[in-house]
Amino acid sequence: MTHLNFSTDFYHILWFFIIYCFLGWVWESSFCSIKAKKLINRGFLIGPYIPIYGCGALVVYLTLYPLRDQLLLVYIGGVIFPTILEFVTSWVMEKVFAATWWDYSNEKFNIQGRICLKVSLFWGFFSVAMVEIFHPLVLMLIDKIPRHTGEIAGGIFVVVFSADFAHTVVATLDIKKTLAKMENVRADIFQFLEVHNLGAEYKELSPSRMLNYLKEQWEERKEYLENIPVAGTISEYKEELEEKLSALVKRYEGNKPKRRRARVLQRHVKAYPKLKSTKYSVSLDEMKKRLEKLRKEK
Repeated sequence: MTHLNFSTDFYHILWFFIIYCFLGWVWESSFCSIKAKKLINRGFLIGPYIPIYGCGALVVYLTLYPLRDQLLLVYIGGVIFPTILEFVTSWVMEKVFAATWWDYSNEKFNIQGRICLKVSLFWGFFSVAMVEIFHPLVLMLIDKIPRHTGEIAGGIFVVVFSADFAHTVVATLDIKKTLAKMENVRADIFQFLEVHNLGAEYKELSPSRMLNYLKEQWEERKEYLENIPVAGTISEYKEELEEKLSALVKRYEGNKPKRRRARVLQRHVKAYPKLKSTKYSVSLDEMKKRLEKLRKEK
């Protein structure tokens, strides 16, 4: 086929990014929805775009489009460059947000669950299809848009995208801080129960169930507790324990993201069912349960 010009001016680069971000969102949302048999709005951000696809497409375009007459090189580069981008993106997001957003651990030939051979090979085929089929069509579409209209629309996108990105990043970092606070209180609860020799089974419980657990442990260890030299009666000691634990549990449950932050987390969980916290897994699971409970109560 006849190849079109290699455009690298800011206007075209911006529109390449916009279109491929959108196409990536369409692809991911459709694929994941079909796989899960329910509608899934894929993506880290709120809008219908996934930046990693836009960045990946630009990398392929800028490095491989000039080699479009050598499809083997395009394929090899298409395997390598997007795979590096996917690995780096996964690593950065994990370090910044203390969470993993996708996981290829169950796939053969994966590296740290961040990348895998099957997906990397797909990137190669996508790159060939991009330079041979999609990109010439994308370029023709962009050139059909009146330049002035395209500049205004592109400017609006930059503003909306920047606001979306800033809001989502700040909200996700706020959620991370909330999870850290929950983990700190949880550690205080563990220390409290250990100091009072109330067993190790609590580590499998959510803090909201720990008061009931304390009462059960009290009945089982009543004879032991009667021999502890404390001021006042045994019942007073029991009440004191319950009061202290109740205060800790309230501190734990009081750590929750604001409504807007909760919506961001809820969307993250829906978009990335395999979302896991690398530092605060128990508290994240607890927060997921709270959000699900609130959703059902509406």
